[in-house]
Amino acid sequence: MSSHQDAESFFLEYKPKYKIFHELMDIRMRNVLLVSSIYDSFMLEEDGRLSDQIYEEFQNLNLRTLPRITRVSSANEALEMLGEKKFDLVITMRRLGDMDAFSFGVNVKSIQDIPVILLLNSVVEIKYLPEFEKRKGIDRVFVWNGDSKIFVAIIKHLEDKFNADYDTQKGNVRVFIFVDDSIRFYSLLLPELYGEIMRQTHRLITEGTNDFQDLLKMRVRPKILLAETYEEALAYYEKYKDYLMGVISDIEFPVDGKLTKNAGFLFAKRIKEENTNLPIVLQSSKEFYREEAEEMGCFYIHKRSHGMMWDLRNWLLQYVGFGDFVFKNQDGVEFGNANDVITFFSKISEVPLECLVFHGKNDHFSNWLHARGEFEIAETLKPRKVSEFTKEELQDFLLKTINKLVNEKTKGVINDFSYENYHHQILFLRLRPGSLGGKGRGIAFLMFLLNSFLIESEFEDISVEIPKTIVIGTDEYDKFMEENNLYEFALSETSDEEIKKKFVKAKLSKSIVKDLRFLLKDLTGPLAIRSSSLLEDSAYQPFAGIFDTYMIPNNQDGDEERTKQLCTAIKLVYASQFLKLAKSYAETIQQTVEESKMAVVIQEVVGHEHNDRFYPDFSGTASSYNYYPFGDYMKPEDRIAHLALGLGKTIVEGESAVRFCPKYPKINYFSTPDILLEQSQKNYYAIDLTMKEFDILNDDPYMKRLNLSDAIKDGTLTKIADSYNFESEALRDGFFGEGSPVITFGQQLKYSIFPLSELLTRILQIGERALGSSIEIEFAGTFKNSPDEKNVFSILQIRPFLQQEILLMEDYDSVDVSQVLAYSNHVSGNLLRKDIQDVIYVKPEMFDKTKTLEMVEEIDELNALLLKEGRSYLLIGFGRWGTADRFLGIPVKWSNISGAKAIIETSLQDFMVDFSQGTHFFHNIVTANIGYFHIKHTKENHFIDWEWLQAKKPERELQYVNHVRLKHPLIVRIDAQNREGMIIKQEEKKE
Repeated sequence: MSSHQDAESFFLEYKPKYKIFHELMDIRMRNVLLVSSIYDSFMLEEDGRLSDQIYEEFQNLNLRTLPRITRVSSANEALEMLGEKKFDLVITMRRLGDMDAFSFGVNVKSIQDIPVILLLNSVVEIKYLPEFEKRKGIDRVFVWNGDSKIFVAIIKHLEDKFNADYDTQKGNVRVFIFVDDSIRFYSLLLPELYGEIMRQTHRLITEGTNDFQDLLKMRVRPKILLAETYEEALAYYEKYKDYLMGVISDIEFPVDGKLTKNAGFLFAKRIKEENTNLPIVLQSSKEFYREEAEEMGCFYIHKRSHGMMWDLRNWLLQYVGFGDFVFKNQDGVEFGNANDVITFFSKISEVPLECLVFHGKNDHFSNWLHARGEFEIAETLKPRKVSEFTKEELQDFLLKTINKLVNEKTKGVINDFSYENYHHQILFLRLRPGSLGGKGRGIAFLMFLLNSFLIESEFEDISVEIPKTIVIGTDEYDKFMEENNLYEFALSETSDEEIKKKFVKAKLSKSIVKDLRFLLKDLTGPLAIRSSSLLEDSAYQPFAGIFDTYMIPNNQDGDEERTKQLCTAIKLVYASQFLKLAKSYAETIQQTVEESKMAVVIQEVVGHEHNDRFYPDFSGTASSYNYYPFGDYMKPEDRIAHLALGLGKTIVEGESAVRFCPKYPKINYFSTPDILLEQSQKNYYAIDLTMKEFDILNDDPYMKRLNLSDAIKDGTLTKIADSYNFESEALRDGFFGEGSPVITFGQQLKYSIFPLSELLTRILQIGERALGSSIEIEFAGTFKNSPDEKNVFSILQIRPFLQQEILLMEDYDSVDVSQVLAYSNHVSGNLLRKDIQDVIYVKPEMFDKTKTLEMVEEIDELNALLLKEGRSYLLIGFGRWGTADRFLGIPVKWSNISGAKAIIETSLQDFMVDFSQGTHFFHNIVTANIGYFHIKHTKENHFIDWEWLQAKKPERELQYVNHVRLKHPLIVRIDAQNREGMIIKQEEKKE
């Protein structure tokens, strides 16, 4: 199965619940034929705006499927058009001239089996109609009352009728039955009833969701089924009683073809026999019916009351469940109210237990949830009887059941921020319109995956989650740049320092500052302010680690200071798009910084406070493809992960960390203790909670680099470290303060006390299927401190990780070994280049790990010269390229080596470190398809022809670095399929 097919099957299997909304209301009255004489057309048009009026009504009711109305002036013209074109509905006036309306209806149905509605021009015309059973060819009669709302009612009435079967069974959609035989009255009331239910439904579904889902959920608004006789009403009841939300019925209407004075009471009594709690309205123009209606437990409305629609609205709010849920006991004493599901959940544990018993007996819970379209939860509650539980058990059952819905409301969707619908438990907020950016999209997708798969059910002792996230959409970035007139300045040849200062002095909009101040009241811990540009974390232009992230302590005294700190970080993230590093990388992948608009992600930092510093118990990255498998049996598809104590900067910057394969997590223990000690993590990063000043020229102003002696004081090594005894040269499980700590994550990887390998494998499997490609995730977590707690595993982001497609390679199998400059089977990339004539290399004899910063300066100087000349080059050096730990390699930034098109990292006898896998730097190299070789001098077949290279006269010679220009270009060949690469010399061959 292809990755595309696999991803498609995945989506179909695990589609979100909202997908069912796409399938509802499938039958639409899209093409309407209106047949009316010239006079009737004039009467309908009035000022010539009938189509506009209908359009306005649809817009006012938040309806998006507008009908197309075609008008003709005679029956014959209409029948001729029906023979040529497909229509969904015919609306005809009574005066057709050449044919009466009923004969016309019969003829229409002989051509197309579609509904035909007769629209009378005046109530006077009602008395000229034949009896009900003689109205052949006409499905329903309405009377024009001068208001275009009647057309909305006609169309929605028919759509509801035709879609009711499917939508109730598949979508659990609710139904109202409206019974009235008065054409005049139902023509007046039905448009108003639709308008009221549409408005109430729209009000409810906007509680804490987003615009897209609002539109979809409008399709689950209750249907209104119109009946004119007892038999028609009873048939609707028998068919849809499991989905019935309420009944609005006249009292006098036909039974067995005869007008019956108490028909409404008979119908209500029949319903009450099976469903005593169903809300029912009985209405009449005769006041003396009120007492009997109310004795039956029905709501009564006087038809001729000026407050009729207000009474109907009151019934919908109080009895059907469209209003607030008012907690009260059987005596009517109120104990609070809830206007949304989240507040409702919190109130369950606060109100007296007798309230819950009262509401449970009367189906108030399920009715209220049905009104909000929460059918699944409502149906879980409805069949359960209060008598099944003690009071305490009832409360516990309600809490557990509603909790599922609360999780979905707060953790399952992107919520657009508003003061009215905000709740502190909401997990993902979009603070402004526009794109979420690459990182924001990834986090939102993670939320969907976690909500869909319920991974926690597979790992009961672990809470798998994403941190609380707020995303400022790209519209705010546009506004900030334009209102402060920053584009021209930012795109000029200005220093990074000046750009940062200018952006920090610029003003964010007053509205965003106000909203941030409001949100900070529920964000009391450290925050990560992350970039989320349009191109960031995409598969083909990743920009991983190119833009800035700021960790802020968020602990200043006073809301103003905290808000100021947050706003400064946001502005610096905006500025990072125009710094030297971002510009040079954009040029490398042939993009412009203007193309990458910036959203901003604000996330709570995972971790705990220890002695005025804040950090997680562990952080890491995991990738579904391992470019450098180790061991004889390990394969690239077995995946790779890195773990470290503290913040993830340790890993993404290329410092020492635990590297392991989730399929073979114990393989690290085959290393000797002294090697494990040497390669173990020595330092970690935390947020300094004592730092108050925001140094805007410092890339990590609140970040502190600590050593393991600090972790010993904090007590954070006991679950992740082992002890090395220098006397016995042995490594013992666990660290209890004696010996030297060696961070191994043995409890997690060797003994699976925390099944980290299994969890990572599961998450990567899900992500790969969902994205249809290799992926990389970043994560952090904390360990539980008591049996009542859970371990926390937080996924911070997910991004596609490009596996290059296989190129058709030329055959170099017969290449003479003397022609090979370099060879390795630890490579990444997939390319064939024949245009590189320049080589920049660190001199082996001059390499000193204490002088790597000086080497960066020399490489940067040569890179700038070659960029001006428009020449690509091969770069060779020792240790990890791009590491933040200058003792593990050469700590270049992207802008220092932006002209390199092939890179070699190699080792020396006295300088061997792990590969540069798992870093942002490495991710960008892979996705930019820059050829990357790791050459280990002790590994068989790995080699560099240093003798040949050093024999070439340097074009430029510096203290640590040489630049060589060759007469003939090198051939750089990396074969992704066979995972091998070589660089071929052409000098001797041609000379």
